[in-house]
Amino acid sequence: MKTYLLTLGLCSFVLFTAGQTIKLKKKGEVDVAFVYNDPFSYIDYPRDRTFTMEFKSCYNQEIYPGLRNLSSMALRVRAWTILDDIVVNPVFVYKLNMERLQGNHYTVSYSQISKYPDLVKRYKAIRPTSVNAVVGMGLNPDNPNDGGAYAFFNIRNNDLLIAASEKTPYAAAPTSGNWGSFVQMMYIDYGINNAFRRPSDFQSNNEDKDMMRKYLRNTAQVAPFALTKSLTGMGKSSPVCNTYIKITWPVEAIDAIQELYLKYEKGEEKPPGEEAAAALAKMQLERYNRNDEWATPFEDELKEVEAVSESNFIALRSKSRTIVTFDSKVYSGIRELKNTQYFVLTRKGSSQRYRQEIVDKRGVPQEIDGHTYFGYVSSNGGVITADVYHTDSKFIASKSNLIVGSRRKLYNSHEEVKSVVQDAIEDKIRRYRKYTANDPNVLFLTFPERSYFSRRITRYTTLPTLEIATKEEGYVLNY
Repeated sequence: MKTYLLTLGLCSFVLFTAGQTIKLKKKGEVDVAFVYNDPFSYIDYPRDRTFTMEFKSCYNQEIYPGLRNLSSMALRVRAWTILDDIVVNPVFVYKLNMERLQGNHYTVSYSQISKYPDLVKRYKAIRPTSVNAVVGMGLNPDNPNDGGAYAFFNIRNNDLLIAASEKTPYAAAPTSGNWGSFVQMMYIDYGINNAFRRPSDFQSNNEDKDMMRKYLRNTAQVAPFALTKSLTGMGKSSPVCNTYIKITWPVEAIDAIQELYLKYEKGEEKPPGEEAAAALAKMQLERYNRNDEWATPFEDELKEVEAVSESNFIALRSKSRTIVTFDSKVYSGIRELKNTQYFVLTRKGSSQRYRQEIVDKRGVPQEIDGHTYFGYVSSNGGVITADVYHTDSKFIASKSNLIVGSRRKLYNSHEEVKSVVQDAIEDKIRRYRKYTANDPNVLFLTFPERSYFSRRITRYTTLPTLEIATKEEGYVLNY
């Protein structure tokens, strides 16, 4: 199965998977998944039985707000017939956006609130309040005489259970209902491009019940397209989108997290841990005089702070005391910026644009020129270099055994980076011809192909205090 990339601005783009045909395990029983941003790390479902969710631009205002608070999702759809009824059994899973959540009045940054454990728990407990979707697929797209049609399935919020992030809900009982309220089909003499449905378009339709039941019962395979009738005969037709999905979130609960965070920062309220510590401080405690680790004084200056990166434990530690820990599901590691008082946190699964953060010895995120996320951070003799990536990688070529320029060099344009790669390819060809001309039996070691890209960046160099020394813009070569 081919893989297709769908960006978050996806409603402006259409990606067709016309070559993908899914053979059903059982005739007349649809069982496929519609996926957004490839969530296979937390859902066990075969890739060869999935469709990429494709959205239509005119639905942006309805669809996009619901996507901002998740990073990926999947909607598994099962449908079959029992006697005269259609039965639908959908399952919805998703991954919460672990960078930020959008409320009604505030945007909550996970990196900011992460120093307050009670707010972290609230953040991770957020889940959608409702999900309504319509998904479409062709039934027997290559054989219209055996049930060929394009079908739209209506997935209602009442048919779904919504679990926590990355959790599969306990299976809900299948729901049966009237034809037309769960499924509609396009099979008449006009294209399906302008026929996509919203949930409100589905109504009971006993007149077409026999036809719709026959099409579904005869289905042995599904695809993103269907064969539709026209004046010149049967032709393949694909819709401009295959998914409508409206997700609502508890925006008041999200706003409440940010409001409490601001109160903590201003000192208007104390986090639960600080309240307990203040209460203990008021108590008259007996002085502890034993010579062990419990008698070690509290280090306000936090001297000798070190980074700890283990399999499931990422933290900053001072001698025998852990200062702050970081969620190992969000971060892959932490390292010291040599000859500075700062550390670099690397995120899991994020776009390379936002994969690294600079934190101080208490784990508090730092800014450079208003930026808190960086694509690359390093230090040399106390001078910090931090790259802010402005674009995704732009593909140039895939080749093996190339000798190319430095990854750290700045170029003036994408074309200049492309020229460097093309020169390396031509140099490889010249070297190959030179050696084979001298000895036709010469053996070349061939390594796996490597892909080469360019991207536009701003590069900051700073003093050990993060004070900006230089700021440059240009393009870098990535591979």
